[in-house]
Amino acid sequence: MLCYPPGDLSVKIKNRYKFYLNDIIPPTMRACNDLGYMASTLRNAGNDVLIKDYKITKASALDFLDDILNFVPDFIVMTTSYANIFEDLKLVRMIKSSNPNIVIILKGEMFFNPSEEILTTLPLGGVDYLIGSDAAFIMPLLVKAHCERQDIITQIPFITICKNGYMQKTSFNAVHGNIEELPFPARDLMKNEYYYRPDNNMVTATIYTSNGHSSDSIYLTQKDLSSENLNIRTAKSVFEEMFDCYTNYGIRSFIFPSESFTNNEKWIEEFCDYIINSPMHRNVDWIANVNIAKFTEYMAMEMKAAGCSLLIMRFDCGSEESLIRMQKEISIDECLNSFEIAEKNKLKVFGMYSIGLPWENEEHIHATRNLMFKIPADIISIAIPLPYPGTKIEQIFREENVLREKTIFHDSIKIPNLGTKFLSAKKLRKMRRQILIMYYLNPKFVFKKLIEAIKKPELFKKYGLFLLNLFTNKRF
Repeated sequence: MLCYPPGDLSVKIKNRYKFYLNDIIPPTMRACNDLGYMASTLRNAGNDVLIKDYKITKASALDFLDDILNFVPDFIVMTTSYANIFEDLKLVRMIKSSNPNIVIILKGEMFFNPSEEILTTLPLGGVDYLIGSDAAFIMPLLVKAHCERQDIITQIPFITICKNGYMQKTSFNAVHGNIEELPFPARDLMKNEYYYRPDNNMVTATIYTSNGHSSDSIYLTQKDLSSENLNIRTAKSVFEEMFDCYTNYGIRSFIFPSESFTNNEKWIEEFCDYIINSPMHRNVDWIANVNIAKFTEYMAMEMKAAGCSLLIMRFDCGSEESLIRMQKEISIDECLNSFEIAEKNKLKVFGMYSIGLPWENEEHIHATRNLMFKIPADIISIAIPLPYPGTKIEQIFREENVLREKTIFHDSIKIPNLGTKFLSAKKLRKMRRQILIMYYLNPKFVFKKLIEAIKKPELFKKYGLFLLNLFTNKRF
């Protein structure tokens, strides 16, 4: 049984800004591909598999327990996060108390070579294994070894064995699996209808084109899954997965969230040509994440012709100093140029920014605000960085002496909204709100939306509701 446990309990984290994740990809679009990949490899190895995304279906803990009684799994894999780990561990104890023979595996980024603080502070009683990477490759090996050869479990990489209060980590320096070698996610086991674009209600499939990261961002927790370990799928493989969704599941909308999607012009040309020369041409709509430093006009022309309508661009900051310190490997000129290319080819842009890095003062924030108005994106988000344990940004907050206290406790994880060395958290939130209001009430932006609303009247209502939310919702 592979699941996202019930409940959206992220509000349990002190002062946590939920919009940071939701603005990147809305919850309704984040399909459970990690479960789907695990399901495919496990099923290929002869296992009977059930997938449950309790968060997207808004099911309860009782629904979860009922499914366990009905399916009677030998193994349960629960994908967890810092936001939900303590509530998920309560569920672990409930499951084990009713059936101690069920093997429980927790999967999450925090378990990639987990620190001693995590292993000794979290109440991991009842958990049998922790997985922090390559779960689709590892799970068939782990299931087989647990059932047949427990003496070789220590040879399986990227896991932590939890036994009688003793934690034993295996190798975290092993070679990572290549996503190209994985079967497609088991979408027949996923409730695809729950994953849709909120702007048009179209069922949307998430397709990953790589594993690893194309840059060593300060937000990364899995440091060994950086640019040195980047595995990019062939254009043909990605097209075939897209075509499988189109023909077998009737899906017409797609999102490609991998930041390496536009790393190679030849790859883009090949991928788009596959679509243009297929029955999907003019019948699909898709969104892609863009590597600003490598985005070209030729890419934009090809992508537009193949059905792309929206680009996600992470501009982050309007300060060259901040971009350098964030290890972004892009310049302000490249940000401006990428937007001009998108606008010229009539591609909408989702511009993503962040304010509140530990070293930032008002001058840095004003530079970011000015960049936003030079780049009139169709949608923007402004995130305030949070020092999640194990990330480079946490280390920077500590080095700058902005973060001094512990964040992991025996009963909770408290990730405070810190502000910067020069700006309080309250001042930062106020500046963020002011920038958003200025941007979305800018006459040019309003006029642009009104023109769109004339063509699609339903957009007027959505824009009005968004503005109401902007003025009244405390999360802004």
